Amino acid sequence: MISIDWADWGLTAPRALRPISGGLINASFCATWDDGSARFVQQVNRSVFANLEAIEHNLRLVADSSASRFAVTPERRRDGAVHSSEAWRIFRWVDAGTREATPHELGAFWGRFNAELNRAPQPWACVLPDFHSARIRSAQWVAVRNQVPQAYADLALELEAWSQPYQSLEARLMPAVQHHDAKRSNVLLGEEGLRAVDLDTLQPGYLGSDFGDLVRSAAALRDEDDPKGNDLDPKVFEALWEGYAGEFRAAEARAEQVRAMPAYLTWIQALRFAGDAASGAGYYPESYPGHNWVRTRNQLELHASMVRNQG
Repeated sequence: MISIDWADWGLTAPRALRPISGGLINASFCATWDDGSARFVQQVNRSVFANLEAIEHNLRLVADSSASRFAVTPERRRDGAVHSSEAWRIFRWVDAGTREATPHELGAFWGRFNAELNRAPQPWACVLPDFHSARIRSAQWVAVRNQVPQAYADLALELEAWSQPYQSLEARLMPAVQHHDAKRSNVLLGEEGLRAVDLDTLQPGYLGSDFGDLVRSAAALRDEDDPKGNDLDPKVFEALWEGYAGEFRAAEARAEQVRAMPAYLTWIQALRFAGDAASGAGYYPESYPGHNWVRTRNQLELHASMVRNQG
């Protein structure tokens, strides 16, 4: 049941509220009014994002900083807050254009956004601790390893072969504020240009995490659900890198580590899919039995392609 006090945002009740599909975590809707205006309305999934106060804090930091010109931030309530007590929030509606951003444009956008987020120290809150940590994800995997069916033992062995190398890489990574879900679909290209959305995971993390997520989504030849497997488009990789490093000098200065982050992040994603499949946790909804194992194999193939590209 949707129970929003629209007056808290200085609004009347909308004429219609239409569900928007596609998101895996939060509940999203398009609200329309008699005057033809529209807004994006969303309720945060508190079972995933337990620390709503941290999200509120970070969203307000972004909105009140120069980084706001790179993002779609929520409208403020009359009391100055972003969220209601039931975790509802409201955004202006952004119409996406028909043209798709080029890989270089995408890389340059995320580079500029990352550079702005890290331009000056800010008291950013931690929303999901160790979200992109190889060490923590490996420990979580160990806890469910004995539940892996024999049919997927080969995937488990391949995942485990990279655990120590990536934990070693993690120990050398530089801290940085990152979006932590910098995929192609989390950028809208509208009349005002490119804008980032889905800022709930924006928090301190590791330099290059956003470049890793961007490559994983934009340079892959197939979707992560494709049972045919996956592969990397090296030309798209390089275009993303040229755009990103050209706008974010901190990344360019640590090119070797940052260029390794797509493989690092793809391995972590494969590990998360496999852990969810083994434990039956249901974090990633399945459309059919074994769906998350298909995702695991797909991402491992993409990871192998990324490693070859690094070489």
